[in-house]
Parts: sequence; C-alpha cells; structure tokens
Amino acid sequence: MGKGTIILAAFAALAGLGAGVAVAAGPIVLDRLALGQWQLHEIGRADTPRLMCVHNPLQMVQLFHPAVQCTRFTIDDAPDHVTIHYTCQGRGYGRTTITLENPSLIRLDTQGIDPAGQPFDMVYEGRRTGACAPSAVR
Repeated sequence: MGKGTIILAAFAALAGLGAGVAVAAGPIVLDRLALGQWQLHEIGRADTPRLMCVHNPLQMVQLFHPAVQCTRFTIDDAPDHVTIHYTCQGRGYGRTTITLENPSLIRLDTQGIDPAGQPFDMVYEGRRTGACAPSAVR
C-alpha cells in the first residue's frame, strides 16, 4: 500500500468518525422541534403554503430532497438555530438554516441544487398547525 493510499484511508476514517459524532449528538434545535402537521409559507410570496407532516425533524432540513439518502454536516449548532449542509450523491445538495422562535414556530432558510439540477433559494416561516392527518401518519 502506497503512502498516498494510507493517507487517503486515514482521512476517510477520520471523516467518517466526525460524521458519526455529529449524527449521534443531534442538533439542539432539531431535538426541540415539535412533530406533526406544519405549514410553510414562503416569505415575500402570496403562494399557497406548503403543508407537510413531520415525523422526523430532518425532513425540514432536506425540503427539496425528500426521501433521498444524503450525508449531512452540521455547520452551526446553537440553542436557537442550526445550519446544516447536506450532499446527496448525484442528486444535488443544500444548506439549510432553521431558527427556532419556539418549538412550533420557525424560520427556515434553504438553498442549493435540487435532484433535477435546478437551483433553489427559499425562506419560509413555518408553523406547526396540529397533529398529522390520519391519512398522513405512517
């Protein structure tokens, strides 16, 4: 095994260890986010709000990459906000900041490239509106 291969293997092991630690700890804000039915209203637009049933707070991080396996890296983790960068191999990437006003009210700022290769840059106000509709519960 060459010197370059050993260095690359060591770097990969350290990168994997770092990702494992970040995932195990869990971002503070996401731990405090209320689960259930959410309404996301894009700030500055009069469009119909986006509705979603949140079973896992990470759904809020990957709005434009739902149900896609992505690697995540927490950039900033504080009691009132979190910034997470995620990469979905061959399917785009994103960077999301969630600011928590309270467990049922957030500001969500997300930008990146969606799975179709299109850029997105959105800011939402999110409000929990109650429990998920029975048909939306898994």
